[in-house]
Amino acid sequence: MNDREALLALHLTGVIGPRRLKAAREAFPEISGVFGAPEEALSRLPDWTSSSARKVLSFNEPHGRVEAELEKAERAGAQALVEGDPEFPKVFENLFDPPFVLWRVGTYLPEDENSIAVIGCRKPSAYGKQAAVKLAEDIVKAGYTVVSGLARGIDSLAHVGALRHPQGRTIAFLGSGLLNLYPPENKKLALEITARGAVFSEYPLHSKPLAMHFPQRNRLISGAAKGVLVVEAKKDSGSFITVDHAMEQGKPVFAVPGPITHTESEGTHALIQQGAKLVMGVEDIFHELQDMRAETVFKAGRGRSATTALLETLTEEEKRLLEKLTYSPLHVDVLLRETGMALRRVNELLLNLEMKGLAQQAPGRCYFKI
Repeated sequence: MNDREALLALHLTGVIGPRRLKAAREAFPEISGVFGAPEEALSRLPDWTSSSARKVLSFNEPHGRVEAELEKAERAGAQALVEGDPEFPKVFENLFDPPFVLWRVGTYLPEDENSIAVIGCRKPSAYGKQAAVKLAEDIVKAGYTVVSGLARGIDSLAHVGALRHPQGRTIAFLGSGLLNLYPPENKKLALEITARGAVFSEYPLHSKPLAMHFPQRNRLISGAAKGVLVVEAKKDSGSFITVDHAMEQGKPVFAVPGPITHTESEGTHALIQQGAKLVMGVEDIFHELQDMRAETVFKAGRGRSATTALLETLTEEEKRLLEKLTYSPLHVDVLLRETGMALRRVNELLLNLEMKGLAQQAPGRCYFKI
């Protein structure tokens, strides 16, 4: 095996991460030598264990198994990127524990290095949903790419907001394999992302969404971005893991303030108290990054947004219903009374507005504008 095949084989064992790989490289002139080493020698390497050594040595026919995985990826439209490959993202080169294999569907362009990570809680408030979509749309409007984790809640809404803009690009990092996408209900969104961006995974194609994967995945979200924006987060939110990674990487952290009565804002308020930049609009982000070009581009394009163009495509009934919606949830009975339409028609129109990214359902048959 050449070095590239050996790295892919070690990756497919499922027990070799950046630290164990570093230890192996220091012990073997050629990394393929790992597969022929005595178990005792591997077990003594820093960060290795007897279990990990046995797992590697029991990985039979590594060349054939690598070829089979690559063929599987090709059939799915995915690509394996190994460190050193021309298309391997350069943003990860300076990480303390950089990935050595990434699986990708879609495209990653040099300009995607100019990005902001947008993250937050899985169950955002109506206010949080609105803020995530608007800020993500405004970020791409200024020529930046939105990075997130395709998780439920703020992450998904960040991708949706970025895709609202005709030229918006967005990148997602998974905590599972590309062929075991999690959460499963985001498969359609993942396809939309690959059309104008990429979905990445550090894990083999069929890897399960194990709890231990997500903290490790989060270092890639922050590592790929110029800064991290937290929209809503509780005090014990997993978003703080990404924030910790960002701080270790020397990246600025931004936070959106919210109502003091909302538990979803407790985490962002704590971040602001600890020195995170308070964000009331994307201008605050670009000002902190000292990116005057982005500020200028955003202000120049503010007059006619993608949302404005989308509104012009609505039917008269859709416009009429959208006018009755507010940024606070309204019960469907209120909408029936305000519009005078039949329930079946209102439900049809609400579904249309949801699919166009202009409305969102809240618990209790309520809807609000986003």
